[in-house]
Amino acid sequence: MNKVLLIWGAGGHGKVVLDVARSCGHFHPIAFLDDDLSRAGQVFSGFAVVGGRDDLERFRGGSFVAAVGDNRSRARCFARAAAAGLLPATLIHSSAVVSPSASIGPGTVVMPGVVVNAGAMTGKNCILNSGAVIEHDCILGDHVHVSPHATLAGNVIVGDGAHVGLGAIILPVICVGSGCVVGAGAVVLRDVPRDSTVAGVPAKVLKYA
Repeated sequence: MNKVLLIWGAGGHGKVVLDVARSCGHFHPIAFLDDDLSRAGQVFSGFAVVGGRDDLERFRGGSFVAAVGDNRSRARCFARAAAAGLLPATLIHSSAVVSPSASIGPGTVVMPGVVVNAGAMTGKNCILNSGAVIEHDCILGDHVHVSPHATLAGNVIVGDGAHVGLGAIILPVICVGSGCVVGAGAVVLRDVPRDSTVAGVPAKVLKYA
């Protein structure tokens, strides 16, 4: 079986994912994929770029993580890599604090300084970005991105593909619908309709997708 960890996305987010993978200490070798095929054969952050999406089958049985910030693009990468026979790796930085009773889904990356408290659950292919706080009994769907220093209070539900912006605060027992965008610094006091964008203090709907 191929034991390589492939990081799909040789960009700024990929650099951070690489640091998380290295802090885990049990992935070797590590290589990058990138959709810019001209980068194949190059070195990125000290690791080889071994190809693009058309090379996935070569690494069947290996592990992968989709290092793409945009939720929809990351979801497509996740589906394609899984269909090619790769296994989603769950990466948790050594400085993160994750409760033993929390559940982190496959392909999810937990960045430095994140706190995930008791009973919280994430779906697959999520990003819990630097310093985010996921309080007790929160439930996050698939392909969710919680940005740096955002805080989800207890019993918050976040639907598939939602993006919680930098430093946003979501009060307890709030439901953020699938596909939503919560703006940076927003304070969310009530449920957020699916496929909407909210911002402000208190957060208000700005538009629907």
